[in-house]
Amino acid sequence: MPVKVLCAGCSKEEREQAEVDVRKALAGRGDTGDWMVSLVKLADRWSITLDAPAARVRGMTVVAPQGRLADSIREALRQTPAAAGGAVAPAAPAAAPRPAAPPGGPNRCDKCGGAFVVVYEARPGESLESAPVACPHCWFVNRVLIDAEAAFTRDYRAEKA
Repeated sequence: MPVKVLCAGCSKEEREQAEVDVRKALAGRGDTGDWMVSLVKLADRWSITLDAPAARVRGMTVVAPQGRLADSIREALRQTPAAAGGAVAPAAPAAAPRPAAPPGGPNRCDKCGGAFVVVYEARPGESLESAPVACPHCWFVNRVLIDAEAAFTRDYRAEKA
Protein backbone atom coordinates (compact mmCIF):
# COMPACT_ATOMS: atom_id res chain seq x y z
CA MET A 1 0.00 0.00 0.00
CA PRO A 2 1.72 3.20 -1.08
CA VAL A 3 1.25 5.94 1.51
CA LYS A 4 2.39 9.47 0.80
CA VAL A 5 2.69 11.56 3.96
CA LEU A 6 3.02 15.34 3.75
CA CYS A 7 3.98 17.00 7.02
CA ALA A 8 4.30 20.65 8.07
CA GLY A 9 4.80 22.72 11.20
CA CYS A 10 6.92 20.25 13.16
CA SER A 11 10.49 19.22 13.85
CA LYS A 12 12.27 16.45 11.94
CA GLU A 13 11.86 14.07 14.90
CA GLU A 14 8.13 14.80 15.17
CA ARG A 15 7.77 14.29 11.42
CA GLU A 16 9.50 10.89 11.55
CA GLN A 17 7.31 9.75 14.45
CA ALA A 18 4.17 11.06 12.74
CA GLU A 19 4.99 9.07 9.59
CA VAL A 20 5.42 5.91 11.68
CA ASP A 21 2.09 6.59 13.44
CA VAL A 22 0.27 7.14 10.13
CA ARG A 23 1.61 3.88 8.68
CA LYS A 24 0.56 2.01 11.86
CA ALA A 25 -2.93 3.50 11.64
CA LEU A 26 -3.31 2.45 8.00
CA ALA A 27 -1.87 -1.04 8.48
CA GLY A 28 -4.21 -3.69 7.15
CA ARG A 29 -5.71 -1.42 4.54
CA GLY A 30 -3.26 -2.52 1.82
CA ASP A 31 -6.01 -3.61 -0.52
CA THR A 32 -7.54 -0.14 -0.63
CA GLY A 33 -4.97 1.50 -2.92
CA ASP A 34 -2.83 4.58 -2.55
CA TRP A 35 -3.24 6.93 0.42
CA MET A 36 -2.22 10.58 0.70
CA VAL A 37 -2.09 11.93 4.25
CA SER A 38 -1.49 15.59 4.99
CA LEU A 39 -0.42 16.49 8.54
CA VAL A 40 -0.12 19.99 9.96
CA LYS A 41 1.10 20.51 13.52
CA LEU A 42 -0.86 23.23 15.29
CA ALA A 43 0.40 23.92 18.83
CA ASP A 44 -0.36 20.68 20.73
CA ARG A 45 -2.50 18.93 18.10
CA TRP A 46 -2.42 17.64 14.52
CA SER A 47 -4.74 18.55 11.68
CA ILE A 48 -5.00 15.49 9.44
CA THR A 49 -6.47 15.21 5.94
CA LEU A 50 -6.89 11.73 4.45
CA ASP A 51 -7.38 10.92 0.75
CA ALA A 52 -7.70 7.44 -0.76
CA PRO A 53 -9.98 7.28 -3.81
CA ALA A 54 -9.93 3.47 -4.01
CA ALA A 55 -11.11 3.32 -0.38
CA ARG A 56 -13.70 6.04 -1.11
CA VAL A 57 -12.07 8.40 1.38
CA ARG A 58 -11.69 11.92 0.04
CA GLY A 59 -10.84 15.02 2.01
CA MET A 60 -11.60 13.46 5.40
CA THR A 61 -10.35 15.86 8.06
CA VAL A 62 -9.48 14.79 11.60
CA VAL A 63 -7.94 16.67 14.54
CA ALA A 64 -5.73 14.62 16.86
CA PRO A 65 -4.26 15.58 20.23
CA GLN A 66 -0.51 15.20 20.70
CA GLY A 67 0.39 11.52 21.13
CA ARG A 68 -2.90 10.19 19.68
CA LEU A 69 -2.24 10.52 15.96
CA ALA A 70 -2.61 6.82 15.04
CA ASP A 71 -5.57 6.27 17.36
CA SER A 72 -7.41 9.32 16.01
CA ILE A 73 -6.95 8.16 12.40
CA ARG A 74 -8.15 4.63 13.23
CA GLU A 75 -11.20 5.97 15.11
CA ALA A 76 -12.14 8.30 12.26
CA LEU A 77 -11.86 5.52 9.68
CA ARG A 78 -13.91 3.13 11.85
CA GLN A 79 -16.72 5.69 12.11
CA THR A 80 -17.06 6.19 8.37
CA PRO A 81 -19.48 4.41 6.07
CA ALA A 82 -16.45 3.42 3.92
CA ALA A 83 -15.43 0.96 6.63
CA ALA A 84 -18.71 -0.81 5.89
CA GLY A 85 -18.40 -0.42 2.12
CA GLY A 86 -20.24 2.88 1.72
CA ALA A 87 -19.01 6.23 0.44
CA VAL A 88 -17.42 8.86 2.63
CA ALA A 89 -18.50 12.45 2.27
CA PRO A 90 -15.70 15.01 2.38
CA ALA A 91 -15.41 17.22 5.43
CA ALA A 92 -17.61 20.28 5.30
CA PRO A 93 -15.69 23.25 3.92
CA ALA A 94 -15.22 26.37 6.02
CA ALA A 95 -17.26 28.33 3.51
CA ALA A 96 -19.78 26.91 1.07
CA PRO A 97 -18.15 26.32 -2.31
CA ARG A 98 -19.47 28.48 -5.08
CA PRO A 99 -20.56 26.88 -8.33
CA ALA A 100 -17.72 26.36 -10.75
CA ALA A 101 -17.28 29.17 -13.21
CA PRO A 102 -17.66 28.14 -16.84
CA PRO A 103 -14.38 26.67 -18.12
CA GLY A 104 -11.96 29.55 -18.29
CA GLY A 105 -14.55 31.81 -16.59
CA PRO A 106 -13.60 34.04 -13.68
CA ASN A 107 -14.28 33.44 -9.99
CA ARG A 108 -14.34 36.24 -7.40
CA CYS A 109 -12.38 36.17 -4.15
CA ASP A 110 -14.61 36.16 -1.05
CA LYS A 111 -12.22 38.56 0.69
CA CYS A 112 -10.84 41.08 -1.83
CA GLY A 113 -13.27 40.57 -4.72
CA GLY A 114 -10.42 40.08 -7.18
CA ALA A 115 -11.19 38.02 -10.27
CA PHE A 116 -9.28 34.80 -10.86
CA VAL A 117 -9.54 31.66 -12.94
CA VAL A 118 -8.70 28.14 -11.83
CA VAL A 119 -6.61 26.30 -14.40
CA TYR A 120 -6.64 22.49 -14.54
CA GLU A 121 -7.04 19.62 -16.96
CA ALA A 122 -10.75 18.78 -17.17
CA ARG A 123 -11.94 15.27 -17.95
CA PRO A 124 -15.29 14.70 -19.67
CA GLY A 125 -17.93 13.38 -17.27
CA GLU A 126 -15.80 13.93 -14.14
CA SER A 127 -17.74 15.05 -11.08
CA LEU A 128 -16.97 18.31 -9.29
CA GLU A 129 -15.43 18.58 -5.85
CA SER A 130 -14.75 21.47 -3.48
CA ALA A 131 -11.09 22.49 -3.43
CA PRO A 132 -9.13 25.16 -1.59
CA VAL A 133 -7.89 27.82 -4.02
CA ALA A 134 -5.67 30.72 -2.90
CA CYS A 135 -6.61 34.04 -4.46
CA PRO A 136 -3.68 35.26 -6.59
CA HIS A 137 -4.44 38.84 -5.48
CA CYS A 138 -4.49 38.52 -1.67
CA TRP A 139 -3.78 34.79 -0.94
CA PHE A 140 -7.11 34.32 0.89
CA VAL A 141 -8.14 30.66 0.57
CA ASN A 142 -11.47 30.34 -1.23
CA ARG A 143 -13.44 27.11 -1.82
CA VAL A 144 -14.27 26.45 -5.47
CA LEU A 145 -15.85 23.45 -7.19
CA ILE A 146 -13.45 21.92 -9.71
CA ASP A 147 -12.91 18.59 -11.49
CA ALA A 148 -12.70 15.86 -8.79
CA GLU A 149 -9.47 14.34 -10.13
CA ALA A 150 -7.73 17.73 -10.24
CA ALA A 151 -8.96 18.45 -6.69
CA PHE A 152 -7.63 15.12 -5.42
CA THR A 153 -4.22 15.36 -7.08
CA ARG A 154 -4.06 19.10 -6.33
CA ASP A 155 -3.04 19.59 -9.94
CA TYR A 156 -4.57 23.04 -10.44
CA ARG A 157 -3.62 26.66 -10.00
CA ALA A 158 -5.26 30.07 -9.75
CA GLU A 159 -4.34 32.93 -12.06
CA LYS A 160 -5.43 36.55 -12.08
CA ALA A 161 -8.29 37.08 -14.51
